Amino acid sequence: MSSSPDETAPLFDISGLHYRYVGAQADALADLDLEVQEGEFVALVGANGSGKSTLARLLGGLERPAAARHAVACGHDLLTETGRLAARRDVGVLFQNPENQLVAQCVEDDVAFGLENLAWPAADIRRRVDEMLARFGLEGLRRREPHLLSGGQKQRTALAGVIALPRRVLVLDEPTAMLDPAGRDEVLEAVRELRDEGLAIVYITQEMDETAGADRVIALERGTEAYAGDAAGLFADVALVRRLGLGLPAAGELGLALAERGRGFRGLPLTMGELLDALAGAP
Repeated sequence: MSSSPDETAPLFDISGLHYRYVGAQADALADLDLEVQEGEFVALVGANGSGKSTLARLLGGLERPAAARHAVACGHDLLTETGRLAARRDVGVLFQNPENQLVAQCVEDDVAFGLENLAWPAADIRRRVDEMLARFGLEGLRRREPHLLSGGQKQRTALAGVIALPRRVLVLDEPTAMLDPAGRDEVLEAVRELRDEGLAIVYITQEMDETAGADRVIALERGTEAYAGDAAGLFADVALVRRLGLGLPAAGELGLALAERGRGFRGLPLTMGELLDALAGAP
């Protein structure tokens, strides 16, 4: 398979993907299919142990699939070592604990780290780092040591370092899981801006409110696909949501409680705005 990217093909083109950890009795991912198109925002949900983080590492070329009919990321064959190495250039991966991705003595050096490893010219590195610091609101923190940052600042620094290298797709593995509400809002705003600019995003989360506005939601159960469709379709199937251990968005939980008390809705509200509109009788 060619290792050169095809601009018209899906960014992720995965079929029959399997992965098993050493010593495990069952596959962490089993016969999984996935396609993600240019500019698409896909939310990936599932209970702990469903395979979400394993899939993130495979998509980023950080692990080798045990088997697949085909596994392509941005035109690179994930079944080969050269393909996985090439995929790491095009696929940015951000994990839930930013401290695992902060490696330098200060913020600006951390953002520059990947560029320096790829031997970018010094002037280009300076321009790109300045751009990333401005973009993520980190200009006043450029000389700050990472351990002195707030959780949101750490994650924005890690995200700036990932995006400093031009990417075709971003995989975020529960990026707000370790943050307080203020830090969560900071990261979500940064992700919204990246999406608005057309970057394809695979967003892994256990916070169902964070699926709002996704083009598609994919739910995993024991390493296989249990649902693929829009968020409204998933949360309308309350029995499936409960079986998967997902819960509902806060507005959906409240709407369901109100419905059980006789307040009818045309469809289950998924955001507080939708719930307020429904309660006010808005169409």
